[in-house]
Amino acid sequence: MSVELVRAIEALILPPGGLLLLGLLGLLLSGRTLGKALVFIALLGTYLVSTPYVSSLLMAGLERYPALTISTARASGAQAILVLGAGRRLDAPEYGGDTLGSLHLERVRYAAWLARHTGLAVIPSGGAVSGRGTPEARLAKTVLEEEFGVKVAAVEDTSRTTRENARLAKEVLDRLRINRVLLVTHAWHMPRAMDVITEAGIDAVPAPTAFRHKDDEESRISDWLPAASGMLYSRYALHEYTGRLWYRITD
Repeated sequence: MSVELVRAIEALILPPGGLLLLGLLGLLLSGRTLGKALVFIALLGTYLVSTPYVSSLLMAGLERYPALTISTARASGAQAILVLGAGRRLDAPEYGGDTLGSLHLERVRYAAWLARHTGLAVIPSGGAVSGRGTPEARLAKTVLEEEFGVKVAAVEDTSRTTRENARLAKEVLDRLRINRVLLVTHAWHMPRAMDVITEAGIDAVPAPTAFRHKDDEESRISDWLPAASGMLYSRYALHEYTGRLWYRITD
């Protein structure tokens, strides 16, 4: 199944698409009790996934790997830092071409920080998912070298999914005779990433970044108010849950 088809199906299932379709179905059946129930469920679901409180709870189930300390990173025996791709901005006018998206930049920044504190080189992974433009890994290499002054050992620039990240990165690591890496990705993406990284035979030490859930944070009234960011991070979380399920089904 093509990446484009998978993303189209995902857009119709995950919020807000899935909830909009559910509400539309309810309106079509508005003369029946079932229709009214579907509209109510769609409205309630839209409200819940839009709240920071619910999005934080969804993230809590994913952010299982703790932050990596520098002392642990230095003692890990890792020989490089593998950072997974997370999207691009195509034809960014201010840069005169393609550049990294905000999520990808978060990962690259942390990889650079680890590199400076451990002396390890970085290996970016990620291709051109849409089939056009500069591959993510090439953009990451440019940012790492020119903006962060960090050494890049190699790039894996043809993968389009997390599973392909792992499989193709394994080939690069074998070629470089690298046996263990620090794996950089978002904290909420780490479980799925570790699933496929382990499946590919890569010995990786999780190095998660950009945590969303905080155990000791008190709930506030604003956490129960709808927010675009709440919907966005709920979608990211649900994408990870469905992605892990999909990988298990298609394994």
